[in-house]
Amino acid sequence: MNSIPDIDDGAGISARPTPRAEPGPDTGGGVVSGSGSGRAGTPYPLAVRLAAAVLGVAAAAVMCWSGLNHDVRYVLGGMRASGRGGIPASGTFVHRPLAYRYLLSWLDHLSAGPVAAREAWIRLLVIVVTAAVVWWLRAGLARHLPRREANAVAGGIGLALLFAPAWDFLQPEWVAVLLAVAGLAAALVLRRTWVAAGVAGVLIALVTLVKYTTAPTALLPLGALIALDRRRGWWTTAAAAVATPVGFALAILVQPREWRWFNELSALNPDTPLQHGLHSADAHALITTVGTEALMNPVVALLPAAVVLLARGSSSRRARWAWPLLTAAGVTGVLAALVVQGQWFQYHVAALPVLAAALCSLAVARRPDLPLLAGALLLGLTVPLIAGQSWNWRHAHETAAYTLVCVVVVVTLIAACLRGRWGTKRRGQQPVLRGALLRYAPAVAIPLALAIPVWPTTPYSYDTRHSTFTAIERARTRHELGDWMTGVRHRIGADTPVTYLAFGDVGYLLGNPTHCRYPTPDFLQRTRYDRSITSQVSYRENLRCLDDPTSRYAVLDTSWFPLAQVAPQAATAIRHRFDCAHPVAALPAFHLLICPRR
Repeated sequence: MNSIPDIDDGAGISARPTPRAEPGPDTGGGVVSGSGSGRAGTPYPLAVRLAAAVLGVAAAAVMCWSGLNHDVRYVLGGMRASGRGGIPASGTFVHRPLAYRYLLSWLDHLSAGPVAAREAWIRLLVIVVTAAVVWWLRAGLARHLPRREANAVAGGIGLALLFAPAWDFLQPEWVAVLLAVAGLAAALVLRRTWVAAGVAGVLIALVTLVKYTTAPTALLPLGALIALDRRRGWWTTAAAAVATPVGFALAILVQPREWRWFNELSALNPDTPLQHGLHSADAHALITTVGTEALMNPVVALLPAAVVLLARGSSSRRARWAWPLLTAAGVTGVLAALVVQGQWFQYHVAALPVLAAALCSLAVARRPDLPLLAGALLLGLTVPLIAGQSWNWRHAHETAAYTLVCVVVVVTLIAACLRGRWGTKRRGQQPVLRGALLRYAPAVAIPLALAIPVWPTTPYSYDTRHSTFTAIERARTRHELGDWMTGVRHRIGADTPVTYLAFGDVGYLLGNPTHCRYPTPDFLQRTRYDRSITSQVSYRENLRCLDDPTSRYAVLDTSWFPLAQVAPQAATAIRHRFDCAHPVAALPAFHLLICPRR
């Protein structure tokens, strides 16, 4: 995806000739095989297409049923609670930049009804938008690549986005990837160069503005675009370089606190490598995070072999070096953002499976390599079975699971290096059998490997953070906690202002208003780890929320917000104003208390 034939006549896409089945100027992709406008081969039989459609609808239904993850609920719940208290999304602190808050607020305003229905509708809307963006990308890629390759790359990217783990879906990192794909599509599809560069530049600027640490993700579409169309690539890079600071300035103009929040946000995540340097524990956490990603998203494990196959298929020495170097640069950028944040959440590398899916799909489309497909089939069938076991079983078989991934990585890599092309017809081989195998295997192997995260029994990680976080567990928690919150809301009144001393998904399920622009008291809660936060302006502003005379109850999560561990000033103020020793309701299983005002 990053390095393919570059035929730049200086006139943009509208004047670009149709790719032909002959060598062209090579910046890394080698010989163009097939035709960009010709047929992509005989269509799949009707039964195969119907089966794919049924499986697609089933996957979409499972995703809509599983709902949203707790971090997205945190953002939505905070904006809803403060919004009902008269504070707009622009003035609400939910640990995310203004561009992301506006995006989720817009999605939220398009939904209505009970929690399950609203979440299903939001997911369905995002699925439709993602499918449209991927279709747009396919149209753009088809102007530069043979149709088979354009279909493969767009399809791999689309499946990687839609089949993303539940904790990745709609996170800023995932949104950044979607915007990056949209930016690349806009640059390739729109006819006029200046329009394409302008629209794509704004979209790629948003890639950075949804979280700031997602800036490395913005480099991926720019690199791919420069390889595809050098002129448009540099114009889009220039447009993005202008649009990004302009967008940041507009955010500060809309909400002046955005600058202060930008500067104080790092205080909420202490002890990161950015603040204290990279230590051995950080290196171990990095290896663990990447290893978990390779196990739970097998395309990541197959990425090295795919890059070797693409390099071996290139027609020039420059191209053979370009593939591994450009891919290494992209992966390094994604991992750099992970290291800078130092929290080691899997969703921080949400761009990695998408990049791997694009390159694996392109490699398979160009060179149907049997070891690569066998590795995808093996992991696609095995990982859901072992990941769906109990945590105790997974922990006991941890070494075997990671050994399996390592073996697949090594075998596919050696096969790619030594054999070059396993798809070549051998003496005595039946052409029909070989053709059918290489025709249908990619359509099964790659989607099977990408679909692992959306299995209802697949946990978010094999044995690290949230290793019991499955679609079934999320649905159960939402039902149990939601029913209790409904009872609380009926008891205290749906319009009664409250003070939230709990993580955002609690407020999301309760839905009562608050007059605090910090609906989740992050600056108060983080003092349990770092008392220096009490010097922050946002801490003092958050502390003043406790003086709100209209707040009748405090919603306290004693596990997330232990009064004995937070700053004494905050704990004393809470005890003085709310009687948590005699709550009006309690849910011990979730450590929740509803404390009346004294």
